[in-house]
Amino acid sequence: MILSTLITGLLAASAYAKESPLSHRDHAKQLHSKNAEFRSLQEADSYFAEVTGISLTDVEMKIPDIVSIHNGKEFEVAASLLWGQEVYISTSSNLVTCELTVDGVVVDTTSLELSESRALPAAMNCGVGTVTSSGAHDIGVVVKIDESESSYSETYYSFSGGASFIPLIVILILAATTQMVELSLGSGIFIGSCMITGSLTAGFRTMLDTYLLEALADEDHAFVMLFILFMSGLVGIIEKSGGLLGITEAFRGFVKTPKSAQLVSFTAGCLIFFDDYSNCLIAGNSMRPLSDLAGVSREKLAFIVDATAAPIASISPVSAWVGFEIDLIQQELNRIYELYDEPTVGDSGFGVFLKTIPYRYYCIFMLFFMPSVIISGRDSGPMLVAERLNRVYGRHDGGEGKMLAVDGEVLVSHNEPEPDTPCRWWNMAFPIIMLVVYIFYLLVYTGSDPSNPDQTFLNIMEGSDSYSALLWGTMAGALTATAFFFLQEKHEGKIIWFNFRGYFNKAVRIINSFRGIEETPEEAASHPKALITYDVAMSSFMIGMEKIFTSLCTLILAWASGQIMQAIGLNRVFGSIITSPGLNPEMLPTLSFFISILIAFATGTSWGTMTIMFPLIVVPSYEASGGDPNIVYGVIAGILAGAVAGDHASPISDTTILGAMASECKLLNHVKTQAPYAFIVALWSILVGTIPSGMGTFNNGVCIALGFFAMVFMAVIPAAAPLNASGRYDIFTELYLMITKD
Repeated sequence: MILSTLITGLLAASAYAKESPLSHRDHAKQLHSKNAEFRSLQEADSYFAEVTGISLTDVEMKIPDIVSIHNGKEFEVAASLLWGQEVYISTSSNLVTCELTVDGVVVDTTSLELSESRALPAAMNCGVGTVTSSGAHDIGVVVKIDESESSYSETYYSFSGGASFIPLIVILILAATTQMVELSLGSGIFIGSCMITGSLTAGFRTMLDTYLLEALADEDHAFVMLFILFMSGLVGIIEKSGGLLGITEAFRGFVKTPKSAQLVSFTAGCLIFFDDYSNCLIAGNSMRPLSDLAGVSREKLAFIVDATAAPIASISPVSAWVGFEIDLIQQELNRIYELYDEPTVGDSGFGVFLKTIPYRYYCIFMLFFMPSVIISGRDSGPMLVAERLNRVYGRHDGGEGKMLAVDGEVLVSHNEPEPDTPCRWWNMAFPIIMLVVYIFYLLVYTGSDPSNPDQTFLNIMEGSDSYSALLWGTMAGALTATAFFFLQEKHEGKIIWFNFRGYFNKAVRIINSFRGIEETPEEAASHPKALITYDVAMSSFMIGMEKIFTSLCTLILAWASGQIMQAIGLNRVFGSIITSPGLNPEMLPTLSFFISILIAFATGTSWGTMTIMFPLIVVPSYEASGGDPNIVYGVIAGILAGAVAGDHASPISDTTILGAMASECKLLNHVKTQAPYAFIVALWSILVGTIPSGMGTFNNGVCIALGFFAMVFMAVIPAAAPLNASGRYDIFTELYLMITKD
């Protein structure tokens, strides 16, 4: 660690020395000279505009602030201007010109006329350029007005659009071969950083001080990390109080089979419909002891937890997703109403949101598929293998897929309740119920607008701040749980509530101790003790947070890799494909669904995918379809559903990591068992959903009915029971074994 720190410091110092040859004194002289130049120009009644920076925008995709260039793709350059004065000068020509240079050659020139009625511009469009060869390119601008001139240039690296797939391919190959997700993600980030900076040393520095640091510094990410830490700390306190074991014992009589344990887990996921993060962490942590008791593999539990969370939250009109999705829809509706005289779609973002719900086939079909698999008691592919290993060996510890400690050993809890602690179910049920109540109340609180008396409940949920609600609610839940446990005392295997006489006797004992009167050990052991003390509660909270440190590191790497995918332009490649001319408008819902899957898989973020896709495809789809509302609704639904589907299959998705984390399942085991199921549901969503509805073959109700029967069919016919007399696998696994057999 010390050696790596020294190396990083030397590299950074070396880079600073190369990039900053001026001493502090020379730099001060330069600034003094620049200020003197500003003053002299102002006194001469002439303008001076200094170019302080440039930004590039992809012309085809309209994506701003790109940091890499694709060969043959046009980019627009804007210059940021700092003026030497703030007033309009009537004696000037008031004409600003800007020359765009690529590798020292002027490729475009623009001009801007200043107006007395407008403020001096802070930025100026300098034209459009393009490069045809890979490597470093100097992109510069020269701004001129009157007799003054200011220039600025930066080095950008270009490569072909296909090269944008390299970091993603490296991540997938390393993840499959090494089974080390941290190494895989870190390698992908490093390679992407090197592509952007053009060197190994600069790529190494950029990976650390730009992408990893920004992943940590992002405010939304900080909210999520604190929420995860607080939630894990709460689980640690509950475990120490005996609540986890207590609820396991309480349900022992009801949850007797793997099927019943899975149904309870699925039901819990459906009840926590208002947020996917809460869903993953609450359902995973609370259902894990029950599923272990029933002999369910950790892979199956993680699938139920993860695959329920986003689909139910994304289509629920009352959830943390609603405001975000409606805002994206409303922005595109506003653009349509600005561009077209008589729009054929509604002008309400929430109204269109409701209309898209029946077209979100993946989310609906996944909620059909999961109970079908559970009730049938059958599985297929890697999930069947995981379940069979668990059942054959009669394991009740989660099986081979359970998460391991950092040293590779079995993850052992060092937070078990004391031997004399009575394990009661309410010590888990009450804190979890209060957590849900707090989060739901705070969603309403953060979304309420006292100045708007006509605000509906749905309006409140749309405007809620889910990040704050989760953060505040989780800490409030932890404090409430601690106070709840302080009210209980334990003695001879029993819980004593509100032991006021005991509180009085304890005060007397404390006073006696100050007077030098000490009790014998036998007398001390005869008194009731607190269920957990303050110091035990704090240490349990910290132990709970400690358990998810490795998963948090993976989550940070996943965020950084998602940023690197956008920095190298993978989103631009997908956007170029989906907006290509000559495409049949009836296929737009299918294409939007498919491309959204790919982007979500590559970037690991469903919300990020929605943000990328909406500006790229909604308005062009409206134009291409001639304003057909069904096509537009199908395209919007395809984006929203495809983002969820790709998220389910992605090893760098935050919800995938959270689902594995809460279920204490190995991440790669979770991905390889869930991804085939996500693929099956996505495939049928296309075959009986987006294609026939887009082409008008069936109405939407028929598509949903066909999807239901398809999900039941896939859960029963091709699948196999984990335990059967013949020992056969499902059709697909048998075919794979036949092909790969020596």
